[in-house]
Amino acid sequence: MIQKGFLTKDRKRALKSTRYVSIASQSVLYLGVVILISALIYMIANVARADAIISIWLPFMIAGVFLVFISQMIKWKYLRVQR
Repeated sequence: MIQKGFLTKDRKRALKSTRYVSIASQSVLYLGVVILISALIYMIANVARADAIISIWLPFMIAGVFLVFISQMIKWKYLRVQR
């Protein structure tokens, strides 16, 4: 059926949705990495304020790790469903 051109629309829709999932996953990943790097830079720049690490730095680190984890889960879950 695919060779004769009958199922090309379904295939194009699948490719389009895969592209959207890939873009969403990459943007969440990059946002998480930017948050992690900026939190590490903040920690290095403000070594003298060690008490601020718990109140400011730790929530940003948790958010960054959470975003990276969600990005990987989006990719893993979607690719698993497509097979």
